[in-house]
Amino acid sequence: MNSITSATKYNNGQKNQVYQAHTYLSGGFIMRTLLLTGFEPFGGEKTNPSLEAVKQLDGLTFGDIAVKAIELPVSWDRVIPLIHSAIATHTPDFIISVGQAGGRAKIAVERIGINICYGQDNYDVTQNGEPIVPSGPDGYFSSLPVVSLAAAISAAGVPAYVSNTAGTYLCNYALYTLEHHIRTHNLPIQSCFIHIPFLPEQTTDKPNQLLPSMSLDSIVSALRAAIQAMAVPTAETAQVDATVAGAVTH
Repeated sequence: MNSITSATKYNNGQKNQVYQAHTYLSGGFIMRTLLLTGFEPFGGEKTNPSLEAVKQLDGLTFGDIAVKAIELPVSWDRVIPLIHSAIATHTPDFIISVGQAGGRAKIAVERIGINICYGQDNYDVTQNGEPIVPSGPDGYFSSLPVVSLAAAISAAGVPAYVSNTAGTYLCNYALYTLEHHIRTHNLPIQSCFIHIPFLPEQTTDKPNQLLPSMSLDSIVSALRAAIQAMAVPTAETAQVDATVAGAVTH
């Protein structure tokens, strides 16, 4: 392995843009679907803010984007089959996976997933640094424009940055395997992974660690801002051509 795979061809040859090709029906856009995923609690925690946040956005629409949220298990064996099933069921145009990263103080939009898995899951299955895909590239860059998504979140008043490491646990696993599935099956889907901090209540039983946290309202606002940056407002439908190039840059 000595390769990193970019997402250029999955952005219609324009790696600096969210792909926004639309078809009109009766004067309006066909709605696009965003699959939003959050993980169950893990590591002894009673809650996972990623799951709580995506639940609040399930069923909402942002311009021409309709949101479908699902829960993912913290399981090496189960998480990817579940994502693949959700792709087959909902045929999303975008996928944003969200995960908890205790210790981080800001929203982290992940740039890359690497081909390594490490750690014990909720079901006592352990990975010891093996490649996720033995014949796969060293890494996959996120196919959504991470720089602009982080900028949109920051502009909404929630601290955010582009992260260059998603770790080696299930969050990185989800990012890498999802991008691998998209590329190898030539699917017209763009995706990324967003890490979020602990909730304040998750830090109260760890007083000696001085861990940062973020309110659930702020986390939800961050995700809203990211989605809105990807969407075409339906109020502008009449002024936009049938094929629209997004203005969000990487």
